[in-house]
Amino acid sequence: VRVAHHGRLPRRLHADRGAESGRAHTRLLVGAAWGHNVYYSETSAVTLMLRVFNRIEESGPPTPGSFLLRAVAGHPVLLKVTYRFFKKEKACCATACPTTQLTAARTSPKPLFFCDKYFRELRHRKENCKVQSPNYPGLYPRNLTCYYHIRQTRVPDGKLALIRVFQRNPHLIYIKDRNAPHLSRERRMRVGSACHVLHDYLIAFDGSTTRTPVLATICKGGAPLSGITSSGPDMLLVFQASPFDFPFQDSPRRRIFGFELDVEVEFVDRESTAYVRRGADATTMVSSRGQRSGYLQAPAHSLLPNTTCSWRLLAASSEVVWLYFVHYRHALHAEMPPPAKCSNTLTIYDGDAAGEEPDALSLEKKPAGDADNTTAAPSVLGRFCRPEKLPRVCSGVHAPGPHSAPCSPAESYVSRSPALTLTLRYAAGTAPAHVEFLARYEFVDKRQWGDPTPGGGPCDRTFTLRPDRLFASPRDVFLFGRGGTRRLQCVYTFKAAKHQRIALRILRSRMGSACSTFYRQASQRFECSHGGERGAPAIWVREEPWTGVPLTRACLCNTSHSAPFHLVSYTSRLDLVFSVPAMTAAHDYTDFFFEGEYSMLDAGPTLRAAQCDESARRLSGRHGNFTVGGWPSDHCSGLPRLVTATDGSFLFLRLHGHVASESNCGVAARINVYSAGGLTPIASVCPGQRQEFTHVFSNGWRHPEELLEESFSWHNKSASQQSRRQHSQTQQETRDLLVEYVGNSTGRYMVTWVGVWRPLQTAPLSPAGADLCPHRCPEIQACLPKELWCDGDAHCPSGMDEGAGACGFLAALPWVYLAAGIILLTSLVALLVAVVLHRRRTLAGKADAAEVVENNSHSVKSATHDLLLPLEKESW
Repeated sequence: VRVAHHGRLPRRLHADRGAESGRAHTRLLVGAAWGHNVYYSETSAVTLMLRVFNRIEESGPPTPGSFLLRAVAGHPVLLKVTYRFFKKEKACCATACPTTQLTAARTSPKPLFFCDKYFRELRHRKENCKVQSPNYPGLYPRNLTCYYHIRQTRVPDGKLALIRVFQRNPHLIYIKDRNAPHLSRERRMRVGSACHVLHDYLIAFDGSTTRTPVLATICKGGAPLSGITSSGPDMLLVFQASPFDFPFQDSPRRRIFGFELDVEVEFVDRESTAYVRRGADATTMVSSRGQRSGYLQAPAHSLLPNTTCSWRLLAASSEVVWLYFVHYRHALHAEMPPPAKCSNTLTIYDGDAAGEEPDALSLEKKPAGDADNTTAAPSVLGRFCRPEKLPRVCSGVHAPGPHSAPCSPAESYVSRSPALTLTLRYAAGTAPAHVEFLARYEFVDKRQWGDPTPGGGPCDRTFTLRPDRLFASPRDVFLFGRGGTRRLQCVYTFKAAKHQRIALRILRSRMGSACSTFYRQASQRFECSHGGERGAPAIWVREEPWTGVPLTRACLCNTSHSAPFHLVSYTSRLDLVFSVPAMTAAHDYTDFFFEGEYSMLDAGPTLRAAQCDESARRLSGRHGNFTVGGWPSDHCSGLPRLVTATDGSFLFLRLHGHVASESNCGVAARINVYSAGGLTPIASVCPGQRQEFTHVFSNGWRHPEELLEESFSWHNKSASQQSRRQHSQTQQETRDLLVEYVGNSTGRYMVTWVGVWRPLQTAPLSPAGADLCPHRCPEIQACLPKELWCDGDAHCPSGMDEGAGACGFLAALPWVYLAAGIILLTSLVALLVAVVLHRRRTLAGKADAAEVVENNSHSVKSATHDLLLPLEKESW
């Protein structure tokens, strides 16, 4: 039987196809056939020619539509043909193109052979172009070779195109393999050497010519084809039909002989590990000098048997490699016969295993050592071959939103050496099975500045004078939320010699997006926007001017190179606390970090004097005073003072100046008063020399807002304690006060303190009507010690403890004027006495003279006459 379909396409026929003239493409069918064999034309005209040799007439009525022939060998021949016409646009199964537009883009207008096709520019997967056997879904001719060239040239920037052919429907692929009844044939796809060269088979080449590597050779069918993927933008499919077979179809029809393969184009990143370049070594090397983190994935294209892909991750000497799998799957191709042994083996090595044979490496883990031990032989962290054995997978790391989970070291692989190697060996290639995985790698910097603090945490460090003088927060991801840690606190301790001070400078810092640093003019301090509340991240700068009495110098969140933070310590020791109380799985060292530098400064002879010692600056007693200021000549007056309450009393401080705000102080100095151990000042005073005072009580006396309102009510010229509310964190319960002078003003300012008590309403065992607070300051509702009452210095804000009502008239007078009055009065009394004495002597002399005269001229008079009536007066 000769079948020819006429068309206008040029033809090229092999010699074994038979030579035909004209433009017809000829199919020769010789021999026996059985079943419902269907032939679809590729043009609009078909000619069926039947050659009959030695016709013999037989008796009986003829059978319509059939001929009973007898050949030379005497075998009968039966032929029955039915036909039907289809519209071209409805014959989508035959043309494999749903639209005419796709037809133009699907094939080349001038194929080399009648079944050769050229597919190009399959830019979108939705086009769903197909590769079909000749005359599909009908029978394909015998003894032919068809070439299908698929190519994609238009590729986005940074991408690489991969060609993939597959078929998920097992009924749409069946390649006959031998001349035998199909009902008894094995319904399983065969690959490679299982396909005999004398039977029908399909070859996939990784390129555009037959000189490129063979990706797969398949035959038989009745099962889905998982996919064959090229390593570049070209794929060549060659279909070879054997001449040693005859049409034989099941009845009823159970399958379609031939094949129909779906074609799609995948775009992968050019710099990814999803493909291996043709002719290149299947080894990928990644260094920490380039990208700090990235992804590794199994090749997305098909590979040949005995192919080994390697990924070498090389870190610096102070780094280790962290690797975890986002997903991992052994993809077994059900249509292929299962391999007898492990066809795909993934091995993870701790170290650089380049050139090492997998069997030569021990499965035992090497002993723990330094992270920079590069000379140790690589050890195997894991080897995975069978589908039921999977590596550690952290699938929740990239979950969206709050469902994201951290990946701890126990759920991943962390090298001890600065290298890690992955090898994936395909013993049988990717045709029977392949591995799909996506792994994330990261180079973890284990370096930390300074020396480990004895007995401290994993990131507590101690700094002394070093040549580099640099320090920074850790960059170890396992100390942060993304590495599985929920909270972090690192204490950096700076120690200098006794005669030295520490100069600290924070160049750059960040403590999350919800925290910022601002400079408070009222106290001339750097503070955090959250006020130091619990659960908020911050960098605290602290020191202990006295043992057990910390002083918080600053709270930092975000700083930059344009506005760095700097400070000089009061003592030879300074602590920087890097605190992150709460982290999520999305936080790491890029969200919370700082960088800084430090140096050691000589304290100078003034600060080394005995009066600057910490014991000399720790004051106690019922009352007292001290002077601050005098910078820069007197550095000792610029050091903080600690006032300790005695006998369970509260401290009442009186400072010259008014409460400082952000804009009401014209002096470049501040006096900050802290409750001992507090984070922020309870009062900040703008010092001054006028008769204007600020009064501060120690912690626990009463609410600062009450004191503020009461202070303004009794004196319009004085200022009261600052009423700014403190941070939500509860301060240490202590009545001691710490006074700090900051700034560079040259003035000196007096600070006085008094120990006071609250007035008691009743007291046990007290007599009825007894005054429990005889020495009371009513304006502050406080009781003064007895010895301070009428001692010449006003301790009550109104000065009533030195008034006339408290001390009497004399006590109310000023002592200078009182002394002058006493001296003047004494002088007047002495003068009066002198005058009286002088007058008496004068009168006595006159009396003696008169007596002599009277004795000489008259008779003697009574002695009482002078006493009753003086000579100068007359009686009335």
